[in-house]
Amino acid sequence: MKLVYVSRLSRLDETHKPLCELCTALYISQNVSLFCAASALATVARSLVDRRAGATDMRLKPAHCRH
Repeated sequence: MKLVYVSRLSRLDETHKPLCELCTALYISQNVSLFCAASALATVARSLVDRRAGATDMRLKPAHCRH
């Protein structure tokens, strides 16, 4: 199973977006890791993904995508 975390931060100003994107993904990833640990499952976090292909696959609007 693969999970993809998407943050829609259109209401934030440009100075806060990078930090909030990172924090959102980290919080979700930590919760998933805790669940997996409690369920005797393995997990790994990956940050090197093709954002453009993912955005296309998930039909995200170009205005909400950072590449």
